[in-house]
Amino acid sequence: MAVVLLLLPALCWARESYGRDLLQPKFAWHEQLLPPSRGQSVVSDSQAARVARTVVQYLNYNQGSPSFLRTLVHVRKVSAKSIPGVGRKYSLQFSTKHIQTRQNLGRCLATVFYRKDKPKPMIQVSCTDNKDADQRRKEDYELYVKIKDTSFPAELENLANIGSSYIAWEKSSENVGYVMSEIKDMKKWESDNALEFDYTVLIDSDVSEGFSQTLSCHMRITWNLELPIKVKYDCTSEDTSVESSDGSGDFSGTSAEFFTESNF
Repeated sequence: MAVVLLLLPALCWARESYGRDLLQPKFAWHEQLLPPSRGQSVVSDSQAARVARTVVQYLNYNQGSPSFLRTLVHVRKVSAKSIPGVGRKYSLQFSTKHIQTRQNLGRCLATVFYRKDKPKPMIQVSCTDNKDADQRRKEDYELYVKIKDTSFPAELENLANIGSSYIAWEKSSENVGYVMSEIKDMKKWESDNALEFDYTVLIDSDVSEGFSQTLSCHMRITWNLELPIKVKYDCTSEDTSVESSDGSGDFSGTSAEFFTESNF
């Protein structure tokens, strides 16, 4: 398998504005729900943004479409309810825009369940603006061909977004969120049926207590048009600890009983 090292000095792989865009969404709190009902608690602006960003990251990874990526714009409604001994459930409504075109998209409704002592939140989400599946497949195919035939396509950033979204969703907790801040370098690999990429990215944490941490993560992303995008990674934090995992678009475990109640 031939290895092609792609150096992208023109972009410097510094995504400060990208990081700020995700870390500082706008709020429309005049549309917030009435005071929480019994059993519900007030949710701060920063916590609502953290939960909504995690949902968007889940969407970007789960949809696995490099041609159709979202970023958070407004958190419109949010509520939280504790489930004693189990965890906390958030219900929220938010709006997004298209990362590539900046087009405003429709609203999304989501339920996010953070389980005690369990990795990654369980998420159910639906949006009013899902692109036609055939159109999305067509655009993904065109992007696939462009990446395969072009040495320095800017669209490679989209795949890094999907990979980092998987890491951010998997590592997130109720009080800690993550966002990719920089792409350091990349290698491109090609096989008969798939494209593979090695990325080194920086992922910043956003925590309630005010202490932030930067993770340096190596990602291997495999894109086959006939299969979900796969992500394998290992991350090293400032204390030099290493964590690794992989994803294929399949999720284990269910908690359907916690999603039966809707607040909207």
